Amino acid sequence: MINPRPARRTGAGTIVFALVLIVIGGYYVLRNTLGIELPELNSDALVPVLAVLLGLVLLYRAWSERSAAA
Repeated sequence: MINPRPARRTGAGTIVFALVLIVIGGYYVLRNTLGIELPELNSDALVPVLAVLLGLVLLYRAWSERSAAA
């Protein structure tokens, strides 16, 4: 029997990416526009954190799609 519903995607990657953009944008608004003293963002530390977050999202999506297919 054919399943009439297509597989539903969670959109977890989009949510994580949007949250990262909001946090980074909020940091710069607070620091540059409002003049609130915040520590400098070290891009050398930020890139690995973003890579780990992206990897976790990809693993989660692959695992959830595999579980749904079973």
